[in-house]
Amino acid sequence: MRRSKAWISAAGLAAVALVAAPALAAAPMGPAPAVLPATESATSGIPQGIAPVLDPLLQDPTLGGSVGAVVIDVVSGQIVYQREAATPRSLASNDKLLTALAVLNLVGPETRIETTVVGGAGSVTIVGAGDPTLATVSADGSSLTELADQTAAVTQGAVAVHYDTSLFAGSQIAPGWDGDYPALGVAAPVSSLTVDRSRVPDSDSRVDDPAYVAAQRFADLLSERGVTVTEVTPSSASGEVIANTRSVPVATMIETMLTESDNDSAEILAHLAGAQLTGVGTFESGAQATMETLQSLGLPTSGTVIVDGSGLSYANVTSPNLLASAVSLAAGQAAPSWTWPVLLGLPVAGLTGTLADRFVGADTAAAAGFVRAKTGTLIEVSTLSGTVVDRDGRLLAFAFMSDATTDIPDSRVALDRAAAALAACGCLN
Repeated sequence: MRRSKAWISAAGLAAVALVAAPALAAAPMGPAPAVLPATESATSGIPQGIAPVLDPLLQDPTLGGSVGAVVIDVVSGQIVYQREAATPRSLASNDKLLTALAVLNLVGPETRIETTVVGGAGSVTIVGAGDPTLATVSADGSSLTELADQTAAVTQGAVAVHYDTSLFAGSQIAPGWDGDYPALGVAAPVSSLTVDRSRVPDSDSRVDDPAYVAAQRFADLLSERGVTVTEVTPSSASGEVIANTRSVPVATMIETMLTESDNDSAEILAHLAGAQLTGVGTFESGAQATMETLQSLGLPTSGTVIVDGSGLSYANVTSPNLLASAVSLAAGQAAPSWTWPVLLGLPVAGLTGTLADRFVGADTAAAAGFVRAKTGTLIEVSTLSGTVVDRDGRLLAFAFMSDATTDIPDSRVALDRAAAALAACGCLN
């Protein structure tokens, strides 16, 4: 399932390179440690101590009566609580956990993405490499200004600026997305070339054409350095590499994507995983990369459907059994060596990312710092999955999923109470 760290563009050129650290070993593969299978009604062998604690909390009316949940003892791999554990539900941004596994598996945590400029006769072409972190100015990582400096130093006369986005193909908007997402600041159209997180200056809105905006900004930087630019147009790259810039490691991108729940990074990285698997990044190849990774890890994928990398589409569904099993795998001693950024990227209750302003109430604050979890929210959907250390120091992986919530803010509090109850519980002794 693993592929080489580089691929060739449609024009037959080295359009993009994934630059891995020399010491990076191949990611170990094979099935995850066995997790007891979950069914809708099976309770045999499952400790009953947690059920009296969680059942009343998961019946909170704001959750709408449609709730699935699984809790796993990470050390033993045993399911210690389940509620409609195998029923697929919309997972919202918990989809990013699955995307992270695919990217780390196929691309590798230590890999740095290299964006290049190719020189030709009277032209320079900036080649989109699928780097979601390319910035106009960057002190640590890829820099469009650095590319302009290198390009201007070897460019004479007037040039046309071209941009090559052939690494990604197909629709830039996923099935089920609202066409207003860019203007609303939810997510940009997905492109292999983007700069400054596709943000409209002084706004949370996203630009409509990330590649053109990035190329135009590159052209502006060249003009500022005395290069005459005649046009900015799309074109396949042809010529020799004259400039390059490298990103921060993929592990850093994954951690930030999970902590901040960044939709744009998730989609670009999912496309990148798809490109590594199939040669071209699309929503379909990204979904294929995710499903093949989950299956290769031996995770329970029955009923799972993936259509994007961020979870914005309601068509993404999976079971709480899969989410909890994926977290338990990453947290366990038998975890593949490349999964570590997943746990580091999980927001910390009451402290970081999308959990910074949660677990602050009187009935949940005691769990702050003890819960690390990925949040997920869509209209009528509220999810939370991650790890918690209980009162006895036992590490538990959990997934709570509701797809009929009547009040999103209150449903979040209800799920926080359930996670906090696990932290306070010494229910397995």
